[in-house]
Amino acid sequence: GALKLGEFISDAVDTYQGFEQAMANTSAIAGATGEEYEALRQAALDMGKATSKTAEECADALGYMSLAGWDVNTSIASLEPVLRLSEATGLDLARCSDLVTDSMSALGIEAKDLAGYLDVAAQANNKSNQTAEMLMEAYIGVGGTLKNLNIPIQQSAAALGVMANRGIKGSEGGTALRNVILSLSAPTDKAAGAMEALGLEVYDAAGNMRPLNQVFKDLGASL
Repeated sequence: GALKLGEFISDAVDTYQGFEQAMANTSAIAGATGEEYEALRQAALDMGKATSKTAEECADALGYMSLAGWDVNTSIASLEPVLRLSEATGLDLARCSDLVTDSMSALGIEAKDLAGYLDVAAQANNKSNQTAEMLMEAYIGVGGTLKNLNIPIQQSAAALGVMANRGIKGSEGGTALRNVILSLSAPTDKAAGAMEALGLEVYDAAGNMRPLNQVFKDLGASL
């Protein structure tokens, strides 16, 4: 019994030290002191009690949000939604937080639109042969192109889902979709001639790129 008690105390001390170190790292990244530090610490502790994740994991997740430039209040408000995506998909919480912030940055999505973005990621995880992790990896590669051409996230998620169902997923899927979109939106002279011969219209009258599904359907019909 004494040995077991000693092991329990040792584990508790290690857990406490791990959490405090994670909080020290996060507060340094966020530049948080005083009340901000206490708010971050309490958020990590609360989520560690209320969910399947540990307080240390929550502290690490807050650190990745801070690395993305999110302020303390935004990071705290975003912790639970990111944590729920992690639980729903089985993705490590720190990895989930890192991918969420990196992919949102690539897409130009602001933190206030986090909930809608996570809904899309969850749907991709549930409705196509890819994980939310794979979708976000893809977005890191293709996000800048989608942002520049104002292509809605729902369209790109659907396209990436179709590609994933055919074995092209993750960063490979993002690269492939980026190449397809760039070939359509800024074709070489030879490709432009072929598109003209097929009667394929990529842009609408206002100069905006048409929805991807419509362009692809037109291309399929032309072929």
